[in-house]
Amino acid sequence: MSTINAVILGILQGLTEFLPVSSSGHLAIGKYILDFESPDLLFDVMLHVATLLVVLIYFRKRVFLIIKAFFGIFIKRFQKDYFENKRFLWGIIIASIPTAHIGLTFEKYAMQYFETITFVGYALIFTSILLVISDRFNGREKLTAGKSIIIGIAQGIAVTPGISRSGTTIAVSCMLGIDRDEAAEFSFLLSVPAILGAMILELKDVTINSADVLVPYGAGMAAAFVSGFIVIGLMMQFIRKAQLKVFAVYCLLLGLAVVIFL
Repeated sequence: MSTINAVILGILQGLTEFLPVSSSGHLAIGKYILDFESPDLLFDVMLHVATLLVVLIYFRKRVFLIIKAFFGIFIKRFQKDYFENKRFLWGIIIASIPTAHIGLTFEKYAMQYFETITFVGYALIFTSILLVISDRFNGREKLTAGKSIIIGIAQGIAVTPGISRSGTTIAVSCMLGIDRDEAAEFSFLLSVPAILGAMILELKDVTINSADVLVPYGAGMAAAFVSGFIVIGLMMQFIRKAQLKVFAVYCLLLGLAVVIFL
């Protein structure tokens, strides 16, 4: 893979990972239109690392508190942190269980649709419908264990190319009446174990055939990190203002274009 191709795919990954428009769907469409060779697992892992770093750095304060809350289960001096942040701690743990189960069960079937570009188009249209519906909700409720399970199930289903992970989890959270700020923060933090899990599964099959790939892959990783970090802050503003319909229109038009023309 050339450095230019790697950078293009990296930017595409960074932009679409945190916007509710499906990064997997856009990568499938991008590779189909531009006729790029499919990147190997090492490149996928490096893009995962980039998006993971974006979340950890952007939400570093909350991440640090959640880590302290985890230790608060066992260590007395962190108990105050535990009680103040246990909703997020247990929410992430509980939601990750159905996500992992559904993802591992259906991923191999969902990945087959990368070759079926028309299906990606229909999935994007489905994402647009979810986003439009979510903008009608402006709840004030907090995250609960029961709601975490539902959000985790939604994230598992979003392994399907064209169905946005962030869009689905944020939309479902809003429909459940969760405060929009909390819904957005929880959605992005919930991506951490999902990304880590995907990396672990891929790492066992990663091989480096040549050191020459490290330069273009590194450039792609850097592009994904920079574009992702820029986008995640903008996305938080859109969610607070209940303006996801902007992305709904985009997903609808792209989905229709894919179904009709590709």
